Amino acid sequence: MADKGPFLTSCIIFYLSIGAAIFQILEEPNWKSARDKYRLQKESILKKYPCLAKEDLEEILEIVSEAAGQGVTITGDIHRNTWDWANSVIFASTIVTTIGFGNVAPKTKGGRVFCILYGLCGIPLCLVWISKLGSFFGDRAKRLSQVLISKGVSVKKVQLICTALFLLWGLLAHLLLPPLVFMSLEGWSYLEGLYFSFITLTTVGFGDYVAGVNPNIEYPRLYRVFAELWIYMGLAWLSLFFSWNVNMVVEAHKVLKKRRHKHRHFYDEEPQPVEDKPNSDGKPTVIDIFDFPKDEDYSTVIKEIGATANKIKAADNINRSKSCSDILTTNIQTLDHSPRHRRLISISEVFMNAKGVVNKDDQKEGSSVMQESNRGVTADDEENKDSCSFDSETHGIVFIAPIKDATEEESVQHPDGGDTRFTISKVVEEDLLIEKDEKG
Repeated sequence: MADKGPFLTSCIIFYLSIGAAIFQILEEPNWKSARDKYRLQKESILKKYPCLAKEDLEEILEIVSEAAGQGVTITGDIHRNTWDWANSVIFASTIVTTIGFGNVAPKTKGGRVFCILYGLCGIPLCLVWISKLGSFFGDRAKRLSQVLISKGVSVKKVQLICTALFLLWGLLAHLLLPPLVFMSLEGWSYLEGLYFSFITLTTVGFGDYVAGVNPNIEYPRLYRVFAELWIYMGLAWLSLFFSWNVNMVVEAHKVLKKRRHKHRHFYDEEPQPVEDKPNSDGKPTVIDIFDFPKDEDYSTVIKEIGATANKIKAADNINRSKSCSDILTTNIQTLDHSPRHRRLISISEVFMNAKGVVNKDDQKEGSSVMQESNRGVTADDEENKDSCSFDSETHGIVFIAPIKDATEEESVQHPDGGDTRFTISKVVEEDLLIEKDEKG
């Protein structure tokens, strides 16, 4: 997106400059004529009423302007209350929808502070609701596509039909037909009604035309209620329309870019044959014309990282002590064994490969010899009883006890001449030869 920033900024500046020039050409002469007309009317009033001084007329006009700014009707004898319950609801809706016609605005300090707080909470709520309303309309389009596909209509025709119905429904119900209603009830022209419809639904809301606020007209009771519902439904449709329009522009830009790329490299590279891949999924059952591709941003990256972390599971076949519970949440790769551990494994392999026969009568003596031989190996391991180590390395190690004939026993006499319970056993190694580097 960074490489497109300067280009888009240039486009916006160019678009604003062109629009400003056109509006200046169209509207500036009208403003000048209105200014000249106002001056002539003031002079004609002063000539018509000689007793009225120019300063008095300016004072009257200042009072009228201030009253109009407060929302008071300055013409006629009928004064419409702009802050009754019905008009207050209309004003609140213009805040949360960000339309803001501007014909009515809070004038007190308390009203302005509450307007700020009300908008901070109401605008996000209304935007979420309008988004859900647009999703509801999108689901109806998906339902229609599902019915058409079940009747055997091709996918391209379904896309065309759903898109055409979406555009026709929005244009007729929200832009083309409402001006006819405004012509009959407000006394506007068709262009003024169309202008009001577009300015309202796009939330521009200049306030020069507002429906249902003319004090000289008696409106139907439910006229303003239907006008509010029309505004909300129009906002939902227009949000879908802008999303669809932007997606179409992006897709068209991709197609044109791909065509220019192919035309540029047409003579440089030979075209490779495209293999027809069979459609394993088959014909789709539903078409969503509002399923737009989402670009990867910061929030989507964070969500993918969280989803990946939740999929990590601990190995079930690893016996760990309670002090090493971190393996449940991390991936621990197996490292090379330490020199001492490698030496012990090599010694155990020698014992496992050696075969011998132990008599039943000599099992007791063999067990004592085995304990003596294990004492040097396991002396250091007793200190690390709670350390994190795998039991799978020493599982299944078999120590071969020597036969009785190969063992010479020698009793040790007590210094005082008594018997002793210690016996020295000498094992004669025959086939079990251990290398010197493995011992030490």
